Amino acid sequence: MKKFRRSIERVSIGASLVVFLVFLLAILIWTISPHTPNLPSPALKNLAARHNVQLGNFADLKMLNQKPYADILTSQYAFVTIDGEPNWTFNDGSLRPGPNTFDFSNMDKVFAFAKDFNMPVQAHHLVWGEDKWLPAWLKDGKYTKAQLLNLIHQHIQTVAGRYKGRVREWTVVNEAFTRSQHIYGLHDWWADHIGDQSYIDQSFIWAHQADPNAKLLLNDFNNESENSVSNAMYNYIKTAKARGIPIDGIGMQMHIDGTNPPKKDDVIKNMKRFGGLGVKVYVTEFDVNMGNVQGTSRQRDLKESAIYYDMARACIESAVCPSFAELGITDKKSWYNDLGIKNADPLPFDGKYRPKPAFYSFRQAWQQN
Repeated sequence: MKKFRRSIERVSIGASLVVFLVFLLAILIWTISPHTPNLPSPALKNLAARHNVQLGNFADLKMLNQKPYADILTSQYAFVTIDGEPNWTFNDGSLRPGPNTFDFSNMDKVFAFAKDFNMPVQAHHLVWGEDKWLPAWLKDGKYTKAQLLNLIHQHIQTVAGRYKGRVREWTVVNEAFTRSQHIYGLHDWWADHIGDQSYIDQSFIWAHQADPNAKLLLNDFNNESENSVSNAMYNYIKTAKARGIPIDGIGMQMHIDGTNPPKKDDVIKNMKRFGGLGVKVYVTEFDVNMGNVQGTSRQRDLKESAIYYDMARACIESAVCPSFAELGITDKKSWYNDLGIKNADPLPFDGKYRPKPAFYSFRQAWQQN
């Protein structure tokens, strides 16, 4: 009987030890795994709505399965941006694997997410002259100008037509003006191979035909202030509107260099200048690259916070900026990481989804009148 009792006791101790170890493991997993932070109310999107501005963020297909990412995206932002999947080819596969074939599987997944949460969509980009995101069959082909324009027409007709009525804004043409000026040594593959920029007019005409209720944007970077890029865009839009080209807005990517941010008043002045042409100004891909910013962590945080605040206030005070989208949520996943830029820390949440000072300064900007 004593042996039996001791056996029972050993089993009981063993079971208790297993339960205890499972408990410790659960605590460890919870501690290590990122979890959704408690954020103040009202949500960012509600604060921005008081200024008639819609806030958006990147529905990154690789990140939507992370609960904190999805929770923050759906609770703090009013719409999602699809950035990458609309490209002719991308990291996870090719939207257009052949001249007459399309693969919408990845793009459909992001649209399904947006539908599940009843969030409007801003989609980037129908036409972009970055050869990295163009398929080999196109780059290796010997196409005439007419054939290339026909390929663009077919692409826009098929892609924009498929999602007709489900996209609030399309960035129709991306980076045509920085690339035509060879900023950072970039080239516009389409203009180089077509021989001119006639594809821009045509792309907007075809996009309007394919999805007539969507807002159509001319998107670029390095155009926050008045300079050679924004001047070229201004002059193009002025003449294009006179020709009846259906351009609804300019997209300012706003990938801000933390070492040389634009001045708020300069951005407001430039936004109003475009507003005078009868187009709205959309901030489409905002983030702040802190990679080359020197100083302590506190000093870097304060500088980044000031930029977040100033650019939000520029949007508000310009009175021509109905939309402000960031390109990501957590520093754990940003496009600067893919470029190999260290310590870029461009986004409002750190790698563990903790809100950074930039989040609170951004919030303050929308909270004020």
